[in-house]
Amino acid sequence: MHLLSLPRHRIETTLSDYARIIGSLAGPSHHLDAIQRFEHAFAEYVGVRHAIAVSSGRLGIHLILENLSLSPGDEVIVPSFNLFAAIERFCQFGLVPKFSDIRRDDLNIDVDAAERLITPRTKILLATHMFGHPANMRRLVELSERHNLFLLEDCAHALGSQYAGQYVGTFGKASIFSFSVLKLVTTFGGGMIATNDDALAERIRKRLTSLRDQQPRPAGIKKAIVGSVMDVATRRLVFSFGAWPALRLIRAIRPTAQQEMMTEAPRVDRDFDPANVPPLHSFQARLGNSQLARVEDFIARRREVGVWLDEELARIDQVTTLTPADGCRHNGLYYGILADRPAELSAFLFKRGVDSETSEYLNCADLAMYRDMRIDCPVARDVQSRILRIPNYPALSHRDVKRIARTIAEFYRQERA
Repeated sequence: MHLLSLPRHRIETTLSDYARIIGSLAGPSHHLDAIQRFEHAFAEYVGVRHAIAVSSGRLGIHLILENLSLSPGDEVIVPSFNLFAAIERFCQFGLVPKFSDIRRDDLNIDVDAAERLITPRTKILLATHMFGHPANMRRLVELSERHNLFLLEDCAHALGSQYAGQYVGTFGKASIFSFSVLKLVTTFGGGMIATNDDALAERIRKRLTSLRDQQPRPAGIKKAIVGSVMDVATRRLVFSFGAWPALRLIRAIRPTAQQEMMTEAPRVDRDFDPANVPPLHSFQARLGNSQLARVEDFIARRREVGVWLDEELARIDQVTTLTPADGCRHNGLYYGILADRPAELSAFLFKRGVDSETSEYLNCADLAMYRDMRIDCPVARDVQSRILRIPNYPALSHRDVKRIARTIAEFYRQERA
C-alpha cells in the first residue's frame, strides 16, 4: 500500500514563475513588449522567421485558415485519430475533411493512405505530431510539394520534438503550438503560430491588430487563478490527500465523471468568433518566456522517465509501447500505450493510486457527426479501443515507474486468474 498517489500530469512551475505572474498582474494587462519578447525567444528556439503569440490554439488555427487562399468545398487531409475540435476548425470554413488512417507505431498519419485521398479539390495536408511523436515530415513535405498543397503542422503536443534534427513546426506553410495548462510549456492557456512565410505572417498580425479593439479585456486574474489551482492540484501531496480522495468519491457515484470533466464530448462547433476571445495577458507571455528557457531540461527529464517506462513495460505481453520513427526525437510530453481492456486497466490503476486516462482523441472517421465523410480507418479504430495515457513527468522516480509497471502487470495477472 502506497501512501502517496501519482497524478496523471504535473505542471513545471517555480516560485520565480509565480513572482512573474504576480508582478505582471499588477502591471498593464496587454504589455506588447512582454509578448514580443516571448515571440522572439520562441522563434529563435524553434528556428522560424515568425512566431505570433495567440490566446488559444483554436484562435491560432482560425487565423491561419482565414489568411490562406481557400474556398468552401476545398478538401483537407487529416489524420483520423484526432481531436474533434481541430477538425471542426476546418469545417467552420466550409472545408471538407478527408480522414486518413494512421501508423500504429507512433499514431501519426499514414502517408501512403493520405496520398490515396488526394483529389483535384485537395488543398491542405495536416501533420499532427500526436503525443509529441514527429510525423514523417520528409515524405509529407515531398507529397505536399508534388501536389501543390498547403502543409500545416499541429504541434499542440510537440514543442521541442525533432525530425531529422529539425524542430517540428518548421516544415510546412504554418504551424500551431499550444500552451494550455498541461502542456510541456504552459502559459495557463495560449498558443503560438509559427511560419517562415513573410506575407502570411504580416496578414495574421494585421488581423490580430484589427481584433484588439473588438476583443474583451484580457482575463488575467481568472486565468492565473484557474492555472494555479490546477498546478497545486497536481502536486503530489495535494493530489494524494485532496484531489485523489475527492475523485474517488466522485467516481464511486459516477464512474465516468472524471473523464467527462477532463474531456470535451464530440459536437458540432462551428460558430467560433475571434472577436470574443480575450487577447493574451502579459503575465502569460512572461510565464511562457521563463518556461521556454527551461524546455530542454523538461524534455531531457521526461525522456529519461520514458526510457524507464519502456524498459519496465517491455515485460508485459498485453501492453505495446509507442515507438518514434528512426531519426526522430520525441519530447516526452505524453506517454501512450496500447493495452488490452484499457478502461478497466485505468480503473484498476486509479484504485491503487495511479491516475491515467483513456484518450480524448478518437477515430473521427467513425463519429456520427462526420457520417457523410466516413471512411474505413482500421488502425485508428483499433488505437481508439486500446489507447491509454499513463503518468510521465520529471518528478517521477525510477521507483514510481516500477510501481506503475508492477500495478499494470498485477491487473493482467488477476485477469488471467
